[in-house]
Amino acid sequence: MLKSWADILEDENSDEVVKARVKKLIYLINKDVPRTDRCHPFYSSNQENSDILKDLLVTFCFSNPDVGYVQGMNEVLSLFLITIEDKISAYWGFSNYILKNKLFFNSIGLMAKLNGIAELVNIQDKELYSKLKLLDCSNMLFCQRWILLGFKRECKTFEMAVQIFTMINSLEPAYHIFLKGLGRCELLSLDMFLVVAILVNFKSTILSFTDMTDVYQWTGRFKISDMSVVHHAKQMYEEWSKKISRVE
Repeated sequence: MLKSWADILEDENSDEVVKARVKKLIYLINKDVPRTDRCHPFYSSNQENSDILKDLLVTFCFSNPDVGYVQGMNEVLSLFLITIEDKISAYWGFSNYILKNKLFFNSIGLMAKLNGIAELVNIQDKELYSKLKLLDCSNMLFCQRWILLGFKRECKTFEMAVQIFTMINSLEPAYHIFLKGLGRCELLSLDMFLVVAILVNFKSTILSFTDMTDVYQWTGRFKISDMSVVHHAKQMYEEWSKKISRVE
């Protein structure tokens, strides 16, 4: 029978390499857990819930060494844990989500998605794309947190974060062959269009920026005030889906 990570730490005869891997996981996760939704009553009123968050993260990462731990997984699991409350159901919901999207939790997959966003911005608004290029921000690295965390930190309330996360993951990704320079069918998902919608809606603000620092400072402060920009993104997503269906 496969040992749990807790058993491995307690067993003096455990393989030292495996034990070291578990300890490294715990070290990385322990740095992030105390910062996770610390003002939410789910954690602030019950320290045990932070321990549950840590244990579930270590369990998942130990059970899926090909995925490992990536900063941001703590935030995603917390969405499941607070919303579902039952830790077993939350774990399997989180596990299924990460395994389905694991490509985008590594640098290669994430960059592919950011490249796709850049192409979409260029298609939707060439003036805006040219400005981002002038600011040396056309690689879209300034919005990688938006993608990794499903815009969780950009929402004014936890309830809005859950609503947006649910919307993003309830729609099947579309595929198309028109993103030039990528050389293959590229996944198009609602979160990509939400980035585009935000940038287009705040085009005048971005056009006023003078350097890269302005972009990153704005990104750090940005909050989604209501669902209108999300509905705009969904509209764009649906329009592109129709285009793809006609071509196919």
